[in-house]
Amino acid sequence: MFKPVAGDDSKIEVLGLVRSVRSGKDFAFVEVGYGDSQVQVVFGSKKVKEPTVGSFVSDHAEVKELDTGSFVSDPKKIKELTIGSFVSVVGKKTDLPTGVYSSQTFEITDATAHILSRGDPSTVSICPPGASAEIRLERRLYYFRDKEFIEILRLSDVLCQSFRKFFVAGGCLEVLPPSFTGVECEGGATLFKLDHPGRSSTEPMPAFLTQSSQFALEYMLPGVGDCFCIAPSYRAEHSHTRRHLTEFTHVEAEWGGIDTFDKHLEKLSSMLQSVVGEFLKLGEKSLKKLGKYERVAGLLEKTKDIVVLTHRDAIEKCRELSIDGPDGKPFGDRDDIPEAQERKLIDTLDKIVFLVKFPREFKSFYMKLDPLDESYVLGCDVEVPGVGEIIGSGMRESSFERLTERLISAGLDPADYKEYLELRKSGFCLTSGMGLGLGRMLCWLLDKQSIRDVVAFPRFPGYLMP
Repeated sequence: MFKPVAGDDSKIEVLGLVRSVRSGKDFAFVEVGYGDSQVQVVFGSKKVKEPTVGSFVSDHAEVKELDTGSFVSDPKKIKELTIGSFVSVVGKKTDLPTGVYSSQTFEITDATAHILSRGDPSTVSICPPGASAEIRLERRLYYFRDKEFIEILRLSDVLCQSFRKFFVAGGCLEVLPPSFTGVECEGGATLFKLDHPGRSSTEPMPAFLTQSSQFALEYMLPGVGDCFCIAPSYRAEHSHTRRHLTEFTHVEAEWGGIDTFDKHLEKLSSMLQSVVGEFLKLGEKSLKKLGKYERVAGLLEKTKDIVVLTHRDAIEKCRELSIDGPDGKPFGDRDDIPEAQERKLIDTLDKIVFLVKFPREFKSFYMKLDPLDESYVLGCDVEVPGVGEIIGSGMRESSFERLTERLISAGLDPADYKEYLELRKSGFCLTSGMGLGLGRMLCWLLDKQSIRDVVAFPRFPGYLMP
């Protein structure tokens, strides 16, 4: 954004978008910004008290005189600069006056602006601050310029950085898994099916968009060691809930040498503490702008006081709290706890909960059976107040014979899972793994009600724009 002017050390050039304009009789203030950097530019002489930095001019709509390629230095003309215009500003880098605060420690004075691309004056009102959820979706292009949403998108990047730092520090290798797959992972009912080019140009082969990169990570682990990915996954669910998308950013990891369930839970606990702590540190500036710094600091403390509940414990808690099933009756010992009742339980406990050891009929064929009671599996869902499940995880079945049996009992053809079965014969590394929806975790961290408010390009039934 900033660069010195060749041949004149006293001047600096600034490239950016006009964020705000404030003009008087003999002076004008313009905020020019690009990305997370912006600077105040002063045109003319300041003979009266400076106006508030960041204020806006309201009468842009009537201005039509300045076109692309125009040069402006007269403060009386500066009001004709439209919000959103892309400009090159050349001027003198000057320390800010005492008592004036801005995002930089300096301002640009004696300035001349060159309009490189003129912003349409009407665009500032297309998606104004405080617009409804419908407007934020319909006019997403302009919502990307909303100050609050900009900080949320920055924090999405910070969260990715925080996960990467944790995984890399633990010796995990980041891998790049495919989006196309030939077999289902989580369940056929929510697969996106499509035709993939076959060996013959006239005979396509069936393919699916992956629901999870778990299998890819498991395949690679014996060679590369512990590994992770941050990649898209797809679920063809006709769901309009505030937690679901048809495409989402999936943070997944596989760890080798996990021979006890306690070791798996320790991995999850360590990850949560590290990631939330790093998020708080790296995202401090944006979190304070959004007024969420204290909230995240409090959530960091919650990661140190995690409650572990077996499915049977959770059923008992529901009974104690009079949280009944959808039919209005108390839950049975092996009943599935639906999302609404599960969230009510977690919100009532107001703790991060590791919900563990589910009845085997609820979980996928690859989840390891509990050696103490093989009617349950060694899985763990991480549940958080206000959102519900953010992580699905568990130990992987190591036995070739048992895995084959469970595939068949799930109505799946073992031939379609040839490589996955062979992995158990070729030096299986006793793995466990996890998958986390990045958007859901952001909702929890930032106390947002809908995943559509934290994802740049939400995809859900009936919506594929921009």
